[in-house]
Amino acid sequence: MDQPQPARVATAADRAGTAFVGRRGEFARLEDVWAATVDGRRQVMVVGGEPGVGKTRLVAGAAATLRRHGAFVASGACHADFDTPYRPFVAILEQVLAEPVPDVPAAVTAPLLRLTSSVRQYWPDVADLPDNDRDSRTDLFDAMLRVLVAMAERSPVVLVLEDLHWASEPTLAMLTHLVQSTAGERLLVLATRRTTAPDRSDAVTYALADLYRLDGVGRIDLDGLTTEDVTDYLVRTAGATLEAARAAAPVLRDQTGGNPFFLHEYWHDLEARGGLAALRSPTVQAPRSIQDALARRLATVTPEHRTVIEVAAVVGEVVDPAVVVQACGLAADAALEGIDLGVRSGLLVTDGHADGRYRFAHALARQAVLDRMSGADRASAHARVAAVLEQHGGATDPVRVAELAHHYVQARALGHGDRAVHYLVLAASQAERSISHGEAASLYERAARMDAADGPSRVELLAAAGRCHMHAGDFAIARRLYAELATSEDPLVRLRAAIGHEDASWRPGVHGQASLALLTEALDSTTLDAHDPLHVRALSSMGRAAGFTGDGQRARDLGEQALARARSSGDHELLAHALGATLWQGMTPQFAPELLARAVELHELGTRLGDDDHLGPAAFYRAVFGYMVGDEVQWAASQRDLTELALSGAQPFFRYVAGCCRYAHRYIVGDFRAAEHIAGWLEEFGPEFGGATDGSSGVQQFMLRRVTGGLGQVRGLVSGTERFEDHWLPGLLALYTELGMSAPAARVLTRLCEQLDDHRAVTAQWAGVLAWMAEAAVQLEDAEAAALLRPELVAYEGTNLI
Repeated sequence: MDQPQPARVATAADRAGTAFVGRRGEFARLEDVWAATVDGRRQVMVVGGEPGVGKTRLVAGAAATLRRHGAFVASGACHADFDTPYRPFVAILEQVLAEPVPDVPAAVTAPLLRLTSSVRQYWPDVADLPDNDRDSRTDLFDAMLRVLVAMAERSPVVLVLEDLHWASEPTLAMLTHLVQSTAGERLLVLATRRTTAPDRSDAVTYALADLYRLDGVGRIDLDGLTTEDVTDYLVRTAGATLEAARAAAPVLRDQTGGNPFFLHEYWHDLEARGGLAALRSPTVQAPRSIQDALARRLATVTPEHRTVIEVAAVVGEVVDPAVVVQACGLAADAALEGIDLGVRSGLLVTDGHADGRYRFAHALARQAVLDRMSGADRASAHARVAAVLEQHGGATDPVRVAELAHHYVQARALGHGDRAVHYLVLAASQAERSISHGEAASLYERAARMDAADGPSRVELLAAAGRCHMHAGDFAIARRLYAELATSEDPLVRLRAAIGHEDASWRPGVHGQASLALLTEALDSTTLDAHDPLHVRALSSMGRAAGFTGDGQRARDLGEQALARARSSGDHELLAHALGATLWQGMTPQFAPELLARAVELHELGTRLGDDDHLGPAAFYRAVFGYMVGDEVQWAASQRDLTELALSGAQPFFRYVAGCCRYAHRYIVGDFRAAEHIAGWLEEFGPEFGGATDGSSGVQQFMLRRVTGGLGQVRGLVSGTERFEDHWLPGLLALYTELGMSAPAARVLTRLCEQLDDHRAVTAQWAGVLAWMAEAAVQLEDAEAAALLRPELVAYEGTNLI
């Protein structure tokens, strides 16, 4: 079936006056990749390099050829200007929905409404999305997967993802899911990515590093064209003789570094000055930059036409001529003449769609036009473009909302701050609905810095940003925002901020002293009734914060007061918060049965409320206390719940917790290979949580190496003279004990016995510390230490040590 060619593919393939030269080896490699795709082996090729080096050109040429060979080609691009979650996949889905999609029932496509309302045009009977956010990312990703796999069953599918260096976390997550789930499908992903500063992104680098481990995933790094390629370009583009081209090519190669876009711009400049002959003129200087080349070109354009091209650059990546005509303030004929001039000059190219849209020949060309504009002119143009877009409506379209937010933010100096905040908040709420908490947090935070007169207050926006940062796993940023709010003159704002600070502290296991101080000060400065919900919530948080300082008695006293008041209130949300906070009263056998019952109650409440913030702790603590007391039913049920939370992708923290429990389960049953695989995956969360997982990772690796005989590998790194203050002493003791280093082990054991009360107070670690100390005492035959530890071990009689 003949299919419409995607925008970026048509643009690059049909660009007038730009001969495609070189890249023979790269095209040969892509031919091999295509053969593997047709054979039913999913392939991914990431084409990287500096801006202008020809990434889009290579991918577009390949995609155009594959389309002629019967592939279905769809494309999407990430944007630098206010990108939206999953943006390239939204574009791809809309192109897919322009075709008959076989064998995909409407029942599984409802999550796709998060991407585009076009889904309802294709599946009119698709169910509405629920009001809450319980739908998981996996549901969304699997729905997209079902549609693409259905297309691939009819003909091979090629997905072109442009500018992956600007990809947001949700886009990378969906890409990862699709690639990991399609090993046996006729699917080819061609992506372009800038690999040079400042566009190189660590997040993209890490995501691609994971994908490169999979079969069928590779990369092509483009360098500049060779002198021979430049010669070929001059013959084909300039019509030069082979002799003249060979003489000029080394000069042009040296001036441009072989960058195809720079070469094209350089030639365009030379062409206006007499062609290759100008190279021999001592008075003709080469443009020092793309900006210089474009400045010379635009200098010959009338001010009216130059305004049209500038407004087109402000409009964005895709240029709608109707928007340009309305926003430039000129008569329609004059505006259209300016667009035609942009096309003739090589600045603009047709988009390839039937709707008559345009794009700049390269992102560098658009940026060069923007850089030439004054700040006032840019702000004015953004305001006019925003007004035009607003007239067309589309406040429910995430892409249009993002565009309006971008334009009004750029025009805020002209008094459009309130409109900017309005659309920033709307974009943030849409990002939350798409389970894109990190993007939502950034939008809320940006809106808070605008200080608009209307709309949500700065306090409300920063609190929303803190909440979203926490859900995204950015705990340190969340704590910073809550600490900032805690300086407010309003005691109620300080109290809410202190509660948020504690919520962002207990998850990564941060010491509770800072949160406790904020909560104490804020609570003391208010006159709230003891049964006021905010007072009860703060009391609950104080109890948990006290637990994270090692003060178990205070944690229990505060927690029990708060829980009693929450129960009497009849407020299910308040009760759920109080229950969750009291679960951190100590992981000891003494309280395990009671806390297990509370975790079960919290699970029931969380299910009723549909809130992951309650379901996550309920599952985790049911796993902890279920294992401790030997309740296999609760242990197994908690594993299922944690797995479901992990698959939902709603909060990275719960993925990590679920992974830790899976590791423990595989370790317990003796499946050390699987445990090692999980431990390696868990270790990758370290940078994501600011290194907060390093301690857990170290314990996991130690336990694995101990049972698999791998500790000998680290023997050369351990001297036995390590400074106590530089190490976690229980871990150092375990290492010395297992390596048979008796004298150093004895010194550490003595120190730990002297600090027994301090370590007992940290209940999350106490069982492990106790076990390692007992093992060392037995191996060292230290009767005094054994006598000290025996009463501590007796407390665990009849339970499992964690």
